[in-house]
Amino acid sequence: MKNIIVCFVSFLFLTSCLKTSNTPVNLVNQMQKADSLNLLSDSATLSNYTQKNLIPLFHSYNDSKKAIILKYLTKSKEKKNFLLAEELIKKNHDKISKCDLGTKELIQYYNQYSTCNKNSELSQIDWNQIYEDDQKYRRLFNKYQSNPEKSDSITRLMIKHDSISREFVKSLIKKHTLKKILDEDCDCLASKSIFYIAQHSDMEINFRKEILEYVSKLNSFSLGNKAYLIDRDLTSEKKKQKFGTQLQFDAETKKLGSYPIENIKNVDSLRYEYNLPKLSIYLKFVNKLR
Repeated sequence: MKNIIVCFVSFLFLTSCLKTSNTPVNLVNQMQKADSLNLLSDSATLSNYTQKNLIPLFHSYNDSKKAIILKYLTKSKEKKNFLLAEELIKKNHDKISKCDLGTKELIQYYNQYSTCNKNSELSQIDWNQIYEDDQKYRRLFNKYQSNPEKSDSITRLMIKHDSISREFVKSLIKKHTLKKILDEDCDCLASKSIFYIAQHSDMEINFRKEILEYVSKLNSFSLGNKAYLIDRDLTSEKKKQKFGTQLQFDAETKKLGSYPIENIKNVDSLRYEYNLPKLSIYLKFVNKLR
């Protein structure tokens, strides 16, 4: 009888553990830990953590988080992890946010099980080159920002190129509509490029507002990118930001910090909803890069 009672108590304890492992708090904590590892640790550690802690909870997360879990799982580039990711995509492709997968390999897996017109006129545009051109001048600026003469010259080139890219996208939107461009975005490169062009449209904020207004209604558009656009729009109007994505240099601490935030107390909860790491982790990461 005593043994039966002990076994029953053990069973209740085990059942309790299984139930609590899927609680919202636990799901958040597990994902935030992975977000931290993604920025501050090596790829192998992140992938191992993901396989051990997030894959068992895979079906408890929303479509966007599922995609991020697969991205983290395959960060180490191990074949076994890619095979597992492909199997999960095959079985759950209608429950995974494609553009949050984040890598060419995973998106290609996804496209095997979905319909996407790769032969349309829009699919022939080299969106990746548009993105690279956008980033090229910013990398150069970061490299030479301590040299006023060079940085000024690079800034002028950057503004000129931003304008050219913006006009190109505007012409495409006029011809095809933004809806069609994003609907036919098989490799998620159009949405990525348009995000950066809109983000860097400080010289034409109405264009950014137009893009933001449309993508805010789309489940397929990266939540993280939405957050960056929202904050950029707010700070450009001298308002407090929501997510803490826009940074400024603190002359006293000699570190990067956030522009003023609307609700600093709940910012990490909001960042989690939009697939962003905790603010303290993000700031630690960006200052580590400097």
